[in-house]
Amino acid sequence: MSPYDPRPSATLARQNVAVPDALIAHRGAPLLAPENTLPAMRAAAEKGALWVEVDVKLTRDMKPVIIHDDRVDRTTDGNGFVANMTFEEIRTLDAGAYFAPEFAGTRVPTLEELVETVLDLGLNLQLELKPTAGDDIETAEIALAMMKDLWPANHDGLFFTSFSIRSIHAAARLMPNVPRAYAVVVPPKKPKALLDETKCQILHLQRDFLPDEALAIMADSGIEFAVATINDAEVAHRFFAGGAQTILSDVPDLFSRKDR
Repeated sequence: MSPYDPRPSATLARQNVAVPDALIAHRGAPLLAPENTLPAMRAAAEKGALWVEVDVKLTRDMKPVIIHDDRVDRTTDGNGFVANMTFEEIRTLDAGAYFAPEFAGTRVPTLEELVETVLDLGLNLQLELKPTAGDDIETAEIALAMMKDLWPANHDGLFFTSFSIRSIHAAARLMPNVPRAYAVVVPPKKPKALLDETKCQILHLQRDFLPDEALAIMADSGIEFAVATINDAEVAHRFFAGGAQTILSDVPDLFSRKDR
């Protein structure tokens, strides 16, 4: 735990949670370095992050790379769909120059590079399975086959998440002992039933779809849930007061000033 934890005592007292900490650094530190890159992981660690979240997708030749969008256009100097490009084509792209000149030459990381960096930095990992529609099962199968080799068996600081039920079910089959989070946009009316159906331990929710009534349903359900993406400490406090276990943030040191 960080020295200052903004969550209420009831949350801190919870047992058997998958993610015991308050904040997950969303795509590393994307306000300080290009998102989902190795520099972004290092920047998050330097700011005191305990957890980082990244997205994994497959190239046309079925290689897992760390990138969020279906297309490369927003975060590289290329254009086109990740799923239509080979691994070698992806690796020729510059994933840093768009952000700032000092990051020119940064590459889209492989899953192996990402995991090695996360472990070297002493971080925990949320790996989001981010399939291009249609390769949901393949994304999970290929990424998790690598994770079995890359992630130490005695290291608990790992969980998988996805908006894809097919990816989540594949993860449950392939690495059943690693916690899973199901990500949704519209919050469910019966959160516990949804977690049971999806074989997940955590529900990930979107802040813009969580009015007080929906937040109360989450809290009353007793499930572990997280909220994305929150870059304001006062907003985070509202969700923690409403029962959230964790938030995802672009600001790894959001609580370092002990803002209340």
